[in-house]
Amino acid sequence: MTHQLLSSTQSRPSIGHADLPAIAAFYEICEQVDQLNNTPTLADLQRHLDHPPPGGTHHRQLWETPEGALVGLVALWIDDPTDVPTDALEGWVGVFVHPDWRGAYLETELLSWAEQQVREQATVAQRPAQLYAGARADATYYRAIYETANYEMIRRFHTMARSLAEPIPQPQLPSGFTNRPTHADEAAAWVELFNESFVDHWHFTPMTLEDRQFRLTYPTYRPELDWVAATTDGTLTGFCRGDINHEENVLKNRQEGWISLLGTRRGYRRQGLARAMLLQGLHQLRAAGIETALLGVDIQNPNQAMGLYESVGFAIKETHLTYQKSLAETPDSRP
Repeated sequence: MTHQLLSSTQSRPSIGHADLPAIAAFYEICEQVDQLNNTPTLADLQRHLDHPPPGGTHHRQLWETPEGALVGLVALWIDDPTDVPTDALEGWVGVFVHPDWRGAYLETELLSWAEQQVREQATVAQRPAQLYAGARADATYYRAIYETANYEMIRRFHTMARSLAEPIPQPQLPSGFTNRPTHADEAAAWVELFNESFVDHWHFTPMTLEDRQFRLTYPTYRPELDWVAATTDGTLTGFCRGDINHEENVLKNRQEGWISLLGTRRGYRRQGLARAMLLQGLHQLRAAGIETALLGVDIQNPNQAMGLYESVGFAIKETHLTYQKSLAETPDSRP
């Protein structure tokens, strides 16, 4: 428990690139204590700042001592208030406090700031507001930040891992299907495929063509890891995308890659397409020099995804929790 005084901190928004080295160092200090294995690198922070995704706004608020030492940080994403105006305006928040400053109510101040930002934008848009947060299941400090603020745990996700040193079966596509890398010219068809594949998943938000084009032009995008399955008439029926963070692998002295997306279009399921595409993705990661493949799965996935992953050698590595809180208006936020 810290003896630092909360009144000795001051808050300001990040000014951009000039703050990034201090932010990266701050995250690393937290990681030395938390051991959560998800610290963004300076290169990650720079890319995210230079290539903001469509559909919302990212905010980063800093808490500093009078000497300029960074002791608290809020990363907040707020969806576009004009998007789907009949639904709640949603935000996603991460709260981080320097280990020497934990337990002195700074966590409450940071989270309250994030809630107020979402609440204010929702009031202007005349929409209800919801804020989401995540924490690893064994990260008791981070869980307490949200649980003591009356956030409800609503979903569990596993991160699963598989060694690529073990044999990987060859993909066996069902008769009448082929697979290949996708290409930018079929972005609109890919978006349709994605939306029809994930429409029955929790918290589904339709992808737009703008979203897809953003991903295709992102600096770390690897076209050789982005595959689709198709029928003989060219209808896209499934997809698998891999991702590799090379800077993080160098920093952590490892060779890990992700199966970031895997899906099968409605009407084409239960034929072995997902298994074949997953195996293809594992082969592509191994060909890129990756030693361990990771993926995330919703424990309540409606399409029995966990059984598929376990059948090709994946095992649970860790569990993550998603929290949600509905934000009521405060008296001074009403129009």
